[in-house]
Amino acid sequence: MVTTDEAVAARLRRLREHGMDVSAAQRHASRQPVIEHYLEVGFNYRMTDVQAAIGLVQLAKLDRLIARRRALAARYQEMLAGLPGLSMAGDPAYGRTNYQSFWVLLPDGFGASRDDLLRLMAEAGISARRGIMAAHTEPAYAEHPRRPLPVTERLTAGSLILPLFHQMTEA
Repeated sequence: MVTTDEAVAARLRRLREHGMDVSAAQRHASRQPVIEHYLEVGFNYRMTDVQAAIGLVQLAKLDRLIARRRALAARYQEMLAGLPGLSMAGDPAYGRTNYQSFWVLLPDGFGASRDDLLRLMAEAGISARRGIMAAHTEPAYAEHPRRPLPVTERLTAGSLILPLFHQMTEA
């Protein structure tokens, strides 16, 4: 996470270490005993040395991996351009996407429902999945107050994510 707000940054650092008011690094560097206090409930989001080492290797590959994903996304855009009304993932006006996933939104009146299309793709060995997930419709939130969100619900019902991974072939 990136922020210019020092108070927000300090809180995020605290939350990643169980909500402690002093970091493990500060504790270990001290020449005096440090008694930490837990100011709020936090998490254990520090990464291990192995995770950091893997992350550094992956970062060295990042430009190549993103370029490959962008090429695959361009292929999808080219191949699906002839479907009238189909909306696809693309670069926003303010930047460039890394295509973490490639979503499509089926137009109204499409010949099959999203779920039917997912079933047909699964039967053909294509591992697609639903697209937009509306948290307010999920079982975990069933007991919470709920208001209708018709746009979100329409996007949820009509979107899916197509397979996109580095080893994917042109075929």
